[in-house]
Amino acid sequence: MTPPLPPLDLHAHIRPTIPARDLERLGAVVFAASRSLDEFEATQGRRDAVTVWGVGCHPGVVVAHRNFSRDRFATLARTTPFVSEVGLDRRSKVPMAMQEATFRTVLQELAALPRIVSIHSSGAPDLVLDTLAEDAIQGAVLHWWRGSPAQTARAVALGCWFSVNAAGVKHPTDIAQIPLERILTETDHPVGDRTSPLPRQPGAVESVEGALAAIHGVAAEGMRAQVWQNFKRLVNETEVAPLLPSPVRRMLSAA
Repeated sequence: MTPPLPPLDLHAHIRPTIPARDLERLGAVVFAASRSLDEFEATQGRRDAVTVWGVGCHPGVVVAHRNFSRDRFATLARTTPFVSEVGLDRRSKVPMAMQEATFRTVLQELAALPRIVSIHSSGAPDLVLDTLAEDAIQGAVLHWWRGSPAQTARAVALGCWFSVNAAGVKHPTDIAQIPLERILTETDHPVGDRTSPLPRQPGAVESVEGALAAIHGVAAEGMRAQVWQNFKRLVNETEVAPLLPSPVRRMLSAA
């Protein structure tokens, strides 16, 4: 009998020093979003079974942008299937010109090196979509998306995916605009899950799964399978399966 698929969390923030056994106890596959190249580099010696560490440059972290380097990013991106957290934030203290320069550099590098890319767009959905239209990539996942119906339709037309957390499902009319086959689950721990039921931890997406099922009118028990099928298509689109941990590859085979 095939074991049940675990929860899938496509965006959470985790300390790079956390013991691997603590992450395995979560009982979930978690994609860990780093805020800087330095933070990601600190994970290079890890060999986690069900956690995937992403290389990122958070639009809200000034020092991450000051220390960002195209060559260093390109080198690090070759070691992981996941790029996160990158994007634009209208409320950030990082000058928008600096944010845009970093984001465009990331997208330009990924045009020839497809990856699953978790993208921040707070306060700047149109600008993020304009940038994706100009610097097209595979595997763009709009994390904690709060776009209008027109913006969501444009994102879908651009081939974007969407990762939804507990804060996002509090806006069911907006979430209903996202095609079911483009939805993934996330926590954005420790911020996006502040209103989630306890325990609030990476991988705890069960309440999000239930809310998504209700919004889209599908059986609650089928939502996780849907998310994994979506994730499998995303992995196939970006061709990153060889970079995933072997237990996660086995789960994909069962999805």
